[in-house]
Amino acid sequence: MNRIATIEAVESFLPDRSHTIEELAGSLGLKRAQVRLLQKVHGLHRIRQDPDAGLLDLVLPAARRVLQRVSDPTDIRYVLYVHSTQEVTPSHLDAAALIRDALDLQHAASFAVTQQNCATALAAIELAGTLLEDEGDPYARVLIITGDKAFTPGNQLLYNTGALMGEAGAALLVASPDAAGDRVLSYATKTMGQYSGGVLLSPEESKQYGRDSARALADVMREAVQRAKLTWEDIHWVIPHNAPLTETVTLLGIDPKHVYLEKLAEYSHCFASDVFINYTELRASHRLQPGRHYVYVASGLGATYSSMVFQHQAPAPAPLTAV
Repeated sequence: MNRIATIEAVESFLPDRSHTIEELAGSLGLKRAQVRLLQKVHGLHRIRQDPDAGLLDLVLPAARRVLQRVSDPTDIRYVLYVHSTQEVTPSHLDAAALIRDALDLQHAASFAVTQQNCATALAAIELAGTLLEDEGDPYARVLIITGDKAFTPGNQLLYNTGALMGEAGAALLVASPDAAGDRVLSYATKTMGQYSGGVLLSPEESKQYGRDSARALADVMREAVQRAKLTWEDIHWVIPHNAPLTETVTLLGIDPKHVYLEKLAEYSHCFASDVFINYTELRASHRLQPGRHYVYVASGLGATYSSMVFQHQAPAPAPLTAV
């Protein structure tokens, strides 16, 4: 099969400040029974959030660590800012351009990608592969940056989906398929527009949304593995967004021990950054093995379901000259 791209580097960032759900209950208008539901049913206990920090404080640290691997900054041809919340800056400011300029990458084209909400980051990787193919330059790179501020109660609490949003940033360096790094083998996605109402769905619609979501996630995960010409026996870990996947795992018949959700209780759902936070957590605990295959999976309110298969490779040594 044709490879989509190579992910040369992945870094993540979480604010130091951590809050329990009980501490947030008053500002979010949560009743005691609702807090218990989020804890016992959805497995949420804490989130990371720094109300005193701005958007750039959230997204730049991971991006700067990624750029340390780039010897020539002009190789970065595009900066893609992935966000799930539509309103990230005042209307007269371009968030993607602000991030690009703060990283001193003014030569690069910059734009935001957001239409698939929390599933957008996987779409951005595929988009980066298309941009690099058009460039036709083996030195060209795309920098993808994710991160959203949970700046209002309505932005932080998506109660009808069982999500309490935390803050995190991530950054990826995407290169052509022949570069060294994680080899992206397949991508599958599905949108169910009947649930475009998101948080405005009725209670009855929300219940059906939950049932259909489990099946849709299972479908795209199955499709991604098949497109990569693999079986589930070949998959070492499933690396998902931070949300319970019990029904999806049951539908697929896979071992839940290979679905990485160890940080769900501590971080909760972090918009489009989750899968990369979980990737870096697995890497830090030495559970990513070169040559093994892994599955990213994410869903976005609205409703989009996406999955991507990649083969992990040990990263190339960082250049001597860093940004």
